[in-house]
Amino acid sequence: MEWLYKDAEDYRSYIRRGAFFKELDSAKTPEDLSWVHQLVHQSREFTQALCLRYSLCHDKTYQSIFARHAMEEVDHPDQLLAWMEEHGFLKDKLAGAPPTRETSNTLSYCWRIATREPHDVQIVALNLLSEGVALDFYNAVIPVLRRLNILSGRYWNVHSDIDDQHLRLGLETFGDVAPDSPKGQTYRRVLWQSADLYHQMLSSWVGKTAAPLPMLGAREVTYA
Repeated sequence: MEWLYKDAEDYRSYIRRGAFFKELDSAKTPEDLSWVHQLVHQSREFTQALCLRYSLCHDKTYQSIFARHAMEEVDHPDQLLAWMEEHGFLKDKLAGAPPTRETSNTLSYCWRIATREPHDVQIVALNLLSEGVALDFYNAVIPVLRRLNILSGRYWNVHSDIDDQHLRLGLETFGDVAPDSPKGQTYRRVLWQSADLYHQMLSSWVGKTAAPLPMLGAREVTYA
């Protein structure tokens, strides 16, 4: 399944060239990190979707995988809120801001995947792609927080430790799936949909509108 991992990495590479990552390095003060209020929505609802995924699973092959993922994420929203309180984010004018439309769209997709799709498709969307994007996000954000002298608590560093593990959870159950087989094409569609939504979501956090991601197919796609 190296092709699946490569496709996910290609999408992640495109997202890393997006507006969020371009603007992140220009942050001069904590006030430039207003996107943390959107991160609260993402952290809370993504974690809830993981817990629901586990509670709905009756397949012993996947139960332990889903349980581990949910248990290792369950306290992350509270850790994030504790960090925000420590550094004054809960007192600024954006505290309690509603999710952007793109954030809501992405979270709704995660909930749908967790409740409606087969277990292997859930792993493609909620592990391989979602946790891969999360790994890139935290690896980029942590140096900025350190530079601004607000890197504290468990929330940030724990992600850099476990997201690489989480993105690989469950892939060992897939067996050998050809990229051009019906199942392989399903995986590719789900990767593309997930990546496009995350790309739009992260761009919305810095007030930008992202162009749709091109879909990777059986042949290589060159991005402009």
